[in-house]
Amino acid sequence: MVNALPTIGFCGLGAMGGGMACNLAKEGFPIQGFDVYPPSMDKLVAAGGTSSKSPAEAAKGKEFLILMVVNDKQADSVLFDGGAIEAMDKGKTVMLCSTVPPVYLKTLREHIDSVGRSDLKLLDCPVSGGSIRAAAGTLSIFSSGPDEDLDHADVVLKAMSDPLYRIKGGISMGQVAKMCHQHQAATNIIMASEAMGLAAAVGLNTQEVYDKVCKSIGRSWMFENRGPHMLANDYHTVHSATTIILKDATIVTNHAKSAFFPLPLENMAEQLYIQGCHAGFAKDDDAGLCRMFMPSPTLVGELTTSAATTEGKYGVTVDDIINLMAGVELASTRECMAFAKFVGLDLELLLDIINKGAGASNTYEKTASAMVKAGLVNFKPIADAAEIRDKLEASIKKTEAFHQYLPMSSAALQELNYYL
Repeated sequence: MVNALPTIGFCGLGAMGGGMACNLAKEGFPIQGFDVYPPSMDKLVAAGGTSSKSPAEAAKGKEFLILMVVNDKQADSVLFDGGAIEAMDKGKTVMLCSTVPPVYLKTLREHIDSVGRSDLKLLDCPVSGGSIRAAAGTLSIFSSGPDEDLDHADVVLKAMSDPLYRIKGGISMGQVAKMCHQHQAATNIIMASEAMGLAAAVGLNTQEVYDKVCKSIGRSWMFENRGPHMLANDYHTVHSATTIILKDATIVTNHAKSAFFPLPLENMAEQLYIQGCHAGFAKDDDAGLCRMFMPSPTLVGELTTSAATTEGKYGVTVDDIINLMAGVELASTRECMAFAKFVGLDLELLLDIINKGAGASNTYEKTASAMVKAGLVNFKPIADAAEIRDKLEASIKKTEAFHQYLPMSSAALQELNYYL
């Protein structure tokens, strides 16, 4: 029986790409992969796919060539230096799933055309969700490009995603949607470290802090996800390296600067990722950035059985941790929604994307929804915005006696003061 599913070449079999490719193989797609690290190709073969010796071999004769490489430079290397574009048959499709600067899609289209391959289709389909969802075929995918080309790719996209978004506005808008989502992801990851670092520094029971925050207005998906790594002092099992979120944060800040749009909180997050890399944490799991905010690198794990369950040193409580997180998430929400409106993204769609994605937080869900409903990207629709700001300020003041490092909380307070 002839396989009715389209053939796929897949380049970039890392933590995310490997899961995506193996899932496609298990779904019955004829798939041939390429990666510079041979063991990654072995995993694909074990899942039912085949390996190749070059990007050109992976691309040759395939209906789709999917790229899940680290960045735009690697994409160029695979497509042009690796011979993939030259090897592809007429009229086939390049599907870029990597996160890259939105402007790169226009550059890539022009480059493909300039080497005489204007016949090839190009789709912009960045993904979000992590390695577990990649392997399960349940990634969030932000697809953009000509409708007829997206229709043609629908069977492949649906096999990798849940949910699958089609972003209007033409190619590169998929990257714009991912960029706005990553604004929230980037601020939430580093804030999770700042919050847990403070909890450890004042001697609170970190397990109880984690449990209570996850049930509060301060809860974020990233805190919920990264918290267990911190509680286990597990920073060398890399689920997502610090360099990955730094890359994504830099895409956001660079795009904002080129558009002359202010993102003070995102810029602070980016600088903290750079600081973490300089501290030696670049290749570690990004949960390990909590070590920047406490006196001992293993303190979070050591305090999971601490007796200090209600009040730590200097009167800092779990409620203070929640106040800091809610304040940062409120400031980040306004900043993200204003930026998304500025770059032309549908705000109701973004609300759905973030609430279902890794950038989600309880504060975002509540306050961004109110902004969208009111049609105002500011704090006027948020009845308790001033109260959240005041609680943030009071909790920061408790830490002044021992000079705790709270860069995200402090930046958020200044932003709230400015906009309120």
